[in-house]
Amino acid sequence: MHQGPDHPHRIVADRTARTVGLNRRQLLRGAAATAVAPAFLRYTGKSATAQDIPRTKSNATVDGTLSVLQDQDFHPDHNAFLKAEIEAFCELNGWDCEVTDVAGFQGGGDLNQKLVASVQAGNAAALLIKDHYVRQLQFLGVLEPTTDLTTEMIGLYGDTTPEMTNATYFDDQWWGVPFFTRANGWYVRKDILEPAGIDLAAGFNTLDQRRDAALKVTDAAAQVWGWGITVNRSGDGRGFVQNTLYDFGSTLQDESGEIVTFNSPESVAALTWLKETFTSEQWAEMLPPGIIAWTDTSNNEAFLAGTLATTQNAGTMYAKAILENVPFAHDIAWMPYPQRISDNAYIDLMGGTKFHVIKGTKNKDATYDLIRHLLTEPVQQRIWTISQSYALPAYKNGWAHDLIQSVDNSKRIEPVVWNDAAFTGLRWPGPSSAAVDSVNGGNDHTDMVAEVLQGRDIEDVVADYHKRWVQTWQDFGLKGE
Repeated sequence: MHQGPDHPHRIVADRTARTVGLNRRQLLRGAAATAVAPAFLRYTGKSATAQDIPRTKSNATVDGTLSVLQDQDFHPDHNAFLKAEIEAFCELNGWDCEVTDVAGFQGGGDLNQKLVASVQAGNAAALLIKDHYVRQLQFLGVLEPTTDLTTEMIGLYGDTTPEMTNATYFDDQWWGVPFFTRANGWYVRKDILEPAGIDLAAGFNTLDQRRDAALKVTDAAAQVWGWGITVNRSGDGRGFVQNTLYDFGSTLQDESGEIVTFNSPESVAALTWLKETFTSEQWAEMLPPGIIAWTDTSNNEAFLAGTLATTQNAGTMYAKAILENVPFAHDIAWMPYPQRISDNAYIDLMGGTKFHVIKGTKNKDATYDLIRHLLTEPVQQRIWTISQSYALPAYKNGWAHDLIQSVDNSKRIEPVVWNDAAFTGLRWPGPSSAAVDSVNGGNDHTDMVAEVLQGRDIEDVVADYHKRWVQTWQDFGLKGE
């Protein structure tokens, strides 16, 4: 699904080109703070490669080794299957290949810096498989356009999702090939909330309703806490802080993308709500011990251990619960994010993992054929099975399959995936830009809340971060104010 010539991404394209030197450094600094997914790969005691998956031999050859960077999800079986399937396809074709997890490639450093350095040195990987900030990668010059292959896949499998298009298509090019949609949202224990009289359909729609419900169902003596979302430095923490700001009507920029708009009563109200939630005695009972220090895996582990009634997360946690037969797995319900206070609009976005071809690869043909194979229906169906209601189709035709339509949580997610509403996340209501990605890729949002929880005046904190982001906008050639 292509965007027409008036696509808003182009508004800042000419400006960003004028400030490459400074902005590349800023992007690299901001991205250094991005949370890294777990780097483990658990052995499950059975072959991760599915012997019944058909594989068609490629006519391409490989110069040296086909190097692939694979992101790691909180779902070892998902990770193991994908790695094994890549290796099996390469083995069929007689290609030497190396599959490295992204965290291992970074080696404790920054992904963007490593990618830029490897492209400049001429020894970059051929393929990156990750849900990442595409504008950053393209701006830094590490991506090849994939318009030909992406258009081919859309022709085979149907339109890709609105959010995949928003994130990946700009400057008249596709800068990645959609792989799968990554479910995210709130996950709740129906077997805990419903007996307590919580109406998930009518009484669980706003932030206040969910906070009230979390307190109501908490039973610390039974090791069950109602609230399972941190604001600590982490991907989950950043996402929750941003969503709370959205709920109160806070925005980062205006419709033009030129002006930073963060210093507002709505931002102050959102941070006030967060301070109350995490510091007031009124809500202390619902917070599990140590929640302020949680990392990205802490809530997953606590939820799967049965000690949480609600959390906000990617769907990996739910998929893992299903695959590993967690006793209450079928009592886990996906819920959309809370409604925006001003107009009751939902703020859900369903992006996903993409294939990114790294600039300068000598093995483009082989990389394309590997991508084609991983998007074939048998591979996709195995992924949908292993990662039920987490890894969902990135293309329209896949949503009709029984593996999707037979699962209640997947069916409930479907309208959100295909909702082409105006809300587009942190950049809303303006266009995407490298400036927005620079903010989104760092820890400013969680650091801001940390300052508030430590006692700084909320209006001062909002004003300071507003000034910081004005400078970011100006560094990228935008007005800022």
